[in-house]
Amino acid sequence: MYVQEYGSDSPLPNRRHVYLAYIDSVKYFRPEIKSASGEALRTFVYHEILIGYLDYCKKIGFVSCSIWACPSTKRDDYVLYCHPTSQKMPKSDKLRSWYQNLIKKAVKDGVVVERNTLYDFFLQPTSDRKASISAACLPYCENDFWPGEAERLLEKKDDNTSQKKEPQVGRLMRVAKRDDRKGNLEDNLEDILLVHKLGEKMRTMKEDFIMLCLQRFCKHCQQPIVSGKSWVCTCCKNFHLCDQCHAEELSAPLKDRHPATTKQKHAFQRIEEEPLPETDDGDPTMESKYFDSRIDFLKHCQDNQYQFDTLRRAKHSTMMILYHLHDSACSACHQAMDQRFAWRCLVCAGCNFCDSCYKQDGEKLHIHKLKQTEQQVLPNYTLQQDYLEALVHASKCFCAARSCAFKLCFTMKKLFFHGVRCDIRNRGGCRKCIFMWKLLLTHAKHCGDGGCSVPRCRDIKAFFMDKTKMIAGPPCAVEC
Repeated sequence: MYVQEYGSDSPLPNRRHVYLAYIDSVKYFRPEIKSASGEALRTFVYHEILIGYLDYCKKIGFVSCSIWACPSTKRDDYVLYCHPTSQKMPKSDKLRSWYQNLIKKAVKDGVVVERNTLYDFFLQPTSDRKASISAACLPYCENDFWPGEAERLLEKKDDNTSQKKEPQVGRLMRVAKRDDRKGNLEDNLEDILLVHKLGEKMRTMKEDFIMLCLQRFCKHCQQPIVSGKSWVCTCCKNFHLCDQCHAEELSAPLKDRHPATTKQKHAFQRIEEEPLPETDDGDPTMESKYFDSRIDFLKHCQDNQYQFDTLRRAKHSTMMILYHLHDSACSACHQAMDQRFAWRCLVCAGCNFCDSCYKQDGEKLHIHKLKQTEQQVLPNYTLQQDYLEALVHASKCFCAARSCAFKLCFTMKKLFFHGVRCDIRNRGGCRKCIFMWKLLLTHAKHCGDGGCSVPRCRDIKAFFMDKTKMIAGPPCAVEC
């Protein structure tokens, strides 16, 4: 399962929102029996896992979750590489039914407060809604349907004259002009047309875009009630107002108060609950180049033939995936570490520490003795290519420390700095210097750029051209 969590420090409209991006499974669940409710035990367990995750999100302060129920096509892998040939891919209606049953359980358990569709929640006007309808209100999640569709619509050059001739657009503009109170109609014209076209695209398939409210939302401003203080209607179900909207409700004319469709108005009752916490759960982030995105993970499985088409292969692939997940992170700081300089416990399996943590705490890190294991100086082909790309990038990068988006840029710059100040050098057996020189030699063999900015590249190429000459300067004087 891949999710996108936007915490309390994220900007609107993604603040405190969760997007359930991808779910994938292989049909090896045993025993193949039915639960007490009559559904398959596999479905029951998967539902409980998802409800447990939603409950966790609710408890740490997230307010909403969106799901795009989009089934994969036959032989199209979402997350896991190579599904069993006997496994059937669900159709759209079957997948929607699976999600609906999940949501019914979550509502019954009190995890989900309200269920809606993305179209009805954000794009459909109601009599009680006071907030303006805008495309900027929808959560902008990566690889979701509507952001891609909106970008396509904005790029499409439509003729303004033809737009005005459309009766639906003309009717929409008259309604918007009538409801325009601030005189900003001309500024919001593009947004109004975008919302209209998005609504047309999503209306026919709106049941596929699920919107779950994990906390109470104000019915007027459509914002989550984070403070815990709200006003609830004594007659209507799930009708809550925030403090600000309730004050505006009391100051409004009687005919405009809730409910707007009847003459008899409803009273509100004050409710005070605990305010929502910050969404930071306190756990350190485990970085891994193989698990950062669905594409990275799927490519890693394809490159290493981690298949799930048979039970035997699925077990092996699972073990190797877990190995890469835990072996690539430091057991102390949980950050991604360079395997060339890792310190490992010879007693405890999977207990690895990065070089920075060992230099800081030394033998206090672990109860057993730690040793920097003897490995090949050059990494495997995939990792070697990453370092070679980082070598070229870092030689041209002038960004401040840790500010560059290239993952290995800062690591390579530290190796440059180390090469200038190292006293042990290559001949003395310095592992970092040996590793750096191996990279430089590998790069120079394949480099065809006469003005290459990589340190010592031109010297090494000159050495290859005339092997009777030696490289000038000390062996590891890498200049940054």
